[in-house]
Amino acid sequence: MTDQQQAPTAAELHEVMRELHTVQGLVQDTYSRLWSAPETQDVAYQLEDAAGDIRRAWEALERISGSFVRVYVIPGTESLCGVPWGVCPDHGNTLRVSGDRSWCTVAGCSLKWGHDKLGATCFEPVSHEVTGVSNKPFLACQAHAMDAEKRFQGSAVAIGSV
Repeated sequence: MTDQQQAPTAAELHEVMRELHTVQGLVQDTYSRLWSAPETQDVAYQLEDAAGDIRRAWEALERISGSFVRVYVIPGTESLCGVPWGVCPDHGNTLRVSGDRSWCTVAGCSLKWGHDKLGATCFEPVSHEVTGVSNKPFLACQAHAMDAEKRFQGSAVAIGSV
């Protein structure tokens, strides 16, 4: 990486995830329209496979996005979380987005937002310090700390209250 290039951020990764989600929706819509005509059903099967590939790419990006959380907030600098993507305050990294709507995917959770909460910086209050995932500890809200603990399970991650 040259001096003029910047490392990608978690927000950029989530933007790619949103774009993949949009493309998957377009492919699914096209699949449905092709499936309705018998003469194009063979092509529809291929689109169904493509939608599955897109979904798997999205899931892979979701799995690696947790590694970005450790570099954004330095202890003592913020009273709000500041991680560059939102979470369900009750369940952590469980949000889905469609258009300008976000919702928690945990069964029984009724939390919804009328905006792209996943693509926005987290403004939940800082409640924990996460250490051991990098050289720098960081401050996080309860949901991001819970997510870090899950993602880095087995490593020397410590979650302490602030």
